[in-house]
Amino acid sequence: MSGRAPRIGLFGLFGVHNLGNEATLAATIAALRERIPDVELTLVSSPPRADAGLPTYPTIEPDLAPMLYRPWRLVPWRWKRVFGGLVQRITEPLRRRRTRRAAASLDMLLIAGTGIADDFGQGPLDAPHHMARWCEVVRGMGGYVCFASIGAGPASHPLSRRWFGDALRAANYRSYREYSSQKFAIEIGVDAAADPVLPDLVFSLPVDPERASRPVQWPPRSIGLGVMGYSGWNVEGAAAEANYSRYLTRIEWLARQLLDAGYRLHLLIGNRGGDRRPVADLRAALADHPAAAAGALVASDIHTHEDVMAEIAATDLVVATRFHNVLKALRLGRPVISIGYASKNDDLMRAMGLGEYCHGVDDFDPARVLAQVRDMAALPAPPTETARAQVAKYQQALAAQFDQIAASAVRLKTGSDG
Repeated sequence: MSGRAPRIGLFGLFGVHNLGNEATLAATIAALRERIPDVELTLVSSPPRADAGLPTYPTIEPDLAPMLYRPWRLVPWRWKRVFGGLVQRITEPLRRRRTRRAAASLDMLLIAGTGIADDFGQGPLDAPHHMARWCEVVRGMGGYVCFASIGAGPASHPLSRRWFGDALRAANYRSYREYSSQKFAIEIGVDAAADPVLPDLVFSLPVDPERASRPVQWPPRSIGLGVMGYSGWNVEGAAAEANYSRYLTRIEWLARQLLDAGYRLHLLIGNRGGDRRPVADLRAALADHPAAAAGALVASDIHTHEDVMAEIAATDLVVATRFHNVLKALRLGRPVISIGYASKNDDLMRAMGLGEYCHGVDDFDPARVLAQVRDMAALPAPPTETARAQVAKYQQALAAQFDQIAASAVRLKTGSDG
C-alpha cells in the first residue's frame, strides 16, 4: 500500500457570499479533519471570490467548459428555455470528457449540506446540470458519491427536477436535512423512502466557548433581526421589486415598533451580497428614529459566518428570514421567530418545539410577529428547553454520520491502493 491520503471533492456553491454555505463548508472540513487528519480536499465549485475568506484548497470549476458556459449567463432567460436543452446535448460529450479527467483523482464526491437541490436564484443549466454530470461521472468511474444532510426542493423548472433526480440516483449514500427534502426526492423519482433524515451539518460546527456560554437575558433586551434581500422565488423585473418593497415595508414597521418598545436591534444577514441592500435601506428608513440615532440599531460589518455567530451571541431573541440565521440562533440557545421563504424553516422550528412561531415571508403580518415577540418575552423563561435537548441529539447523529463518511473514504483509499 502506498499510504496515500483519501481524496475527497466537496461539491457546492462556495465563495459566493452565502454565509450559510460557508458555515456548512467549515463544519464539514472540521469534521473530516478530526477523523482523517491527512485527508486531501478539493473544492468542486466556482472559484471563490478573493474576499470570501475560505480555506485555500485546490478548486475545480464544476462546469469545466467556461468558454461555453460563461457567455450563457448573458443570454435572456426566455431564450434559455427554448434552446437550453439543445445546447446542453450538443456540448455534453465535451463536458463529460473534461469532468472525467478532472475527477479521476478523487475517491469520493461529497455533496455536504446546503440547499443544493433547489433552484432558488439559478436556472437548470447551472448547479442542477453540473451536479448531475459530476455525480454520474464519479459513480461511473468507481468513485463514491455521498449526499449528506442536503436540502432538496422546491424546484420550479422541469429540467432542474430531472437533473436533481439524476444526481441523487447516482449516489451511493444519501441523507436529507428535513422530511420535506426527502419527500421532494421521492416526488422526482428517487427511491428515497429508506434514506435517513439527519440534521443540518451546521449543528456540528465548532462554536467559540464564550459565545456558547453567554446566558440569555430574560426578559429579552436585545433582539437579532435577520433580514434578506428577498424578491420572490426566481422572480425578475418589476414583480421582483414589488415583492422586495412589500417585504422591506413590513420589516421596517416591525423594526420601528421594536425600537419603540426599547429593544436593542442587531441586524443579521446571511449573504454578503444580496442582504446588504435591506440593511442599508433599513438604516436609511430608521435614521430619524431617536433610538436608532442613539445606537440601538446595530448594523455591524458582517463578513463571515463567524461574524454572524458573534452578533447572535449578543442577542437574547432572534427574528429571522434566512434558514441558517434561524439555525445558528438555535445552536446558540436563542429562542427564534421565523419568517421563512421555504418549508425548511418550518420543519426545523417544529422539531425545536417552536412550530407556533413560524411565518411565511410572502404573507407575514408584522403585527402578529410583534405580538409573538411580546408573548414570548412575557414567558417566565426563554422557550429553549426542547431546542437545547434537540441540538445535543443532532450533534450525536451528525457525529455518527461523519464517522460513516470517513470510514467509507478510508475504505475506498485502501481498496484503490491494495
